[in-house]
Amino acid sequence: MASKELTEEGADNLLAQLDTAYRRVEESQGSRVKLESAEINLLKVLEQARDMLTTALMASADRAALKEIFGGSCRRTGRIRAVLDAAQFTSERVVDPRLMGCRNACESVEQVLRDLGLGAALRAAQVAEREALAKEKAMIASTRTPPKPPPGGEDAAAAAAAAAAAAKVAEEADRLACEEAARKVAEAEEVAKKAAAEEAARAAALEEAEREAAKEEAARTAAVEAARRAAEEEASRKAAAEEAARRLAEETAAAEAARRAEEEEAARRLAEETAAAEAARRAEEEEAARRAAAEDAARKTAEEAARREAEARAAEIAARKASEEEARKRREEEVHPKGKGGKGKGKAKGKHPGVGAEICPPARPLCHAEKVPLCKIGCGRQVAPGVTRHGKPFDTCCRGCALGAGHDDLCGKINPSKAVQLV
Repeated sequence: MASKELTEEGADNLLAQLDTAYRRVEESQGSRVKLESAEINLLKVLEQARDMLTTALMASADRAALKEIFGGSCRRTGRIRAVLDAAQFTSERVVDPRLMGCRNACESVEQVLRDLGLGAALRAAQVAEREALAKEKAMIASTRTPPKPPPGGEDAAAAAAAAAAAAKVAEEADRLACEEAARKVAEAEEVAKKAAAEEAARAAALEEAEREAAKEEAARTAAVEAARRAAEEEASRKAAAEEAARRLAEETAAAEAARRAEEEEAARRLAEETAAAEAARRAEEEEAARRAAAEDAARKTAEEAARREAEARAAEIAARKASEEEARKRREEEVHPKGKGGKGKGKAKGKHPGVGAEICPPARPLCHAEKVPLCKIGCGRQVAPGVTRHGKPFDTCCRGCALGAGHDDLCGKINPSKAVQLV
């Protein structure tokens, strides 16, 4: 069967059901059928109470729910205990496991409440609930309807006597119940006094134990504090040693890094210097190669210019010779004209030089007769003697200088007297 909700309201509802079920049992005394039904109903409610008590015990490690619901004045726990002690079941249900389970759960909760320091409140609540339940039981017994007389020929007097006897029995029962309740109250008070004394002794012992425990705790705390300080000092020493080792390692690493950096810088500089020297050497080689190539090109250009100039001079000389030959032939014809009679009739007019005489002046033109001009390129040398094939005087020292490739091998070495001028 499911337990009631573990709250104060759920516990109060369960106690209300427990009171109702207990009252039905007391009211059903004298009727076997009703009593059996009431006892079964009471066992069901006790099962729910058992489940709620067990749930409260297992709810949390700090017993907060148990203390909140069943602690405080301990009224609910005392009510359950009073019902368990007052309820009288028939022989068939005295050994019911639900009844025993509820007793065990209630005893466990009571022990927890005592451990929480609520022993006095628990005892007071138990006494009060027993008294209240005894009064309720006496009231139920006084109002219980006496059994009806058996049908037959009894007269009114017999019925009245039976009623009087029943009333006397009820009064006696009430008296006995009151005495029993008073006895139980006295016993409860005595038990409460003994429990109070035991509680006081236990509290004193507990206080003494707490003092001893406090002393031991203080000694243990002092030992722990000393150990903590020693540990802190050891940790500080280790930290200082580790810091020194770390700094030494950092300094060593920094020195190693600086050394490596210096070595790398020296290697880099050496590599740069080697590369620069190699680059300079290559540049010098390239420059030398370029100059050699330029000189070779200039030489080839000068050779080509000299060759062309020689060819031109050879052509000029051939042309001059042909011109001289033509002039010679004309002079011979003029000196010895051919006629019908064979010889000419007279001599030619003017002077006619003989064969092989010079017919042209030196190679320099008349404009250079007084002062030979310098090369127009600005090299500082005089212009070459002679004229171009178009009859204009040279205005550069040589062909190589004119082409910007350097002077020719014959530059400045030509004798002007050896050069001729065409007419």
